[in-house]
Amino acid sequence: MRHLQIWPGKVVRPFRSEKTNMDALRPIVRTFHRAILILGMSALCASCSTKPTLYRDLTSSRQLRATSPQTDQRVAFNTHLDPGALKLYASVIVEPVRIYRGKDGQFGDLSEQSKTELARYADQAFRRELARQQLLDVEPGKDALRMRVTLTGATSNVPVLSTATRVTPVGFAMSGLRSAADKEGNFSGAVIYAVELFNAANGRLVYAFITREYPNALNITATILPLDAAKAGIERGASTTATALKSLMGTRRQSDP
Repeated sequence: MRHLQIWPGKVVRPFRSEKTNMDALRPIVRTFHRAILILGMSALCASCSTKPTLYRDLTSSRQLRATSPQTDQRVAFNTHLDPGALKLYASVIVEPVRIYRGKDGQFGDLSEQSKTELARYADQAFRRELARQQLLDVEPGKDALRMRVTLTGATSNVPVLSTATRVTPVGFAMSGLRSAADKEGNFSGAVIYAVELFNAANGRLVYAFITREYPNALNITATILPLDAAKAGIERGASTTATALKSLMGTRRQSDP
């Protein structure tokens, strides 16, 4: 910046104009936008790489088959199920939720602490929802199913961006469209898990599926902390599973007097 000498021995620095300030800020703003773009593209690529796969170490892996995206956007694989097969069962025993340890797991760089936190959260959610539907049991019987939930993958929210893409006008509108199409929001986390249902008496596989669960795209509260979206996906999945089982399973037989 040039100085002005308006009197011998007197040097005055001119005031910065608003335009000068904006000119100085432009490189910073440009760099910030570039960083946002790079971070966003990285997040989208990470999201694309976490579609469920046929996990080899699952008990049901040989019986699972890919589903049609037109039929269900969340359930990627399931086994054949006779519509009346679940009528033989009236209660569910839940095993402690497992963390998948196969080499084809899809946890990315998620820490062991985060995996354990999600497993504990899933265990509580499934037990709570099954109890709400009056299906939860603790003792095996002829009419009981044994449920095994295995977490096979998870992604966390991208800080700031996952929330920003919902609270800005354009982001909110785009999230609304994705919500209507039952698609996950941009930069949002998700959880992938398998549910296997066995006959509690003889261990025979009755039904299994692998699903990727995520919150509604307009759910702003699920975008704040890194694991919030995965936890919201667990809650939704547990509720959906318990409700579906309630409608498909039989009723408890009353004990003889």
